[in-house]
Amino acid sequence: MEITITQNEDQWQQTRTNRFTASVIHKLMGSSRSGGLLSKSAETFVYEKAAEILTGIAKPIYGDALDWGKDHEAEAFEMFSKHFFDPFTYYGGETYVFIPYGDYSGYSPDGLSEEAILEIKCPYNSAIHLKNFSIADADSLKSVHPEYYWQMQLGMLATDLPTGFFVSYDPRMPEGKQLHIAEIERHDLQFEIDEKLEAAWELLQTIIHS
Repeated sequence: MEITITQNEDQWQQTRTNRFTASVIHKLMGSSRSGGLLSKSAETFVYEKAAEILTGIAKPIYGDALDWGKDHEAEAFEMFSKHFFDPFTYYGGETYVFIPYGDYSGYSPDGLSEEAILEIKCPYNSAIHLKNFSIADADSLKSVHPEYYWQMQLGMLATDLPTGFFVSYDPRMPEGKQLHIAEIERHDLQFEIDEKLEAAWELLQTIIHS
């Protein structure tokens, strides 16, 4: 498994620039009403990606929810680690990680062990955290948060690992409700994901070079 680890956020962002990463792969996975491989919303997303590449200006991502998640992720990892003997390496804070998947995609895990990936979510909205307690496996994750389902499925493909853990953490909750952990199994989705990535890449190249 090829893995890039850096303390330089700009270098990490540059590594991801021309790829449809796991955190946004859900935008490609919808069904097309016209029978094509990409839905209209997926095509719109590819045009947005082309604009970022051609201008060198990425759409800014900021806000209270993002800051909250960053501020509490390490604490969530410490809470999670108390439940497992299998050691996980935490990739957060000032450590930026990228694992390529093929030529068009890749994945940045919150943590890895020899057997599993780790995705940590610290919802700013406590109601979302409570809803996350209904997640018990891959199917329920897809129902509640399809974006995280596709993120984790691509993550398991990129790392070639059989399972992953979805963690939801809210320190404002009373004891017993602060942490939820769900083991997410890997589904057989490589063909479907590869097909979408190939179609998106071909459209991206057409937009950029036409």
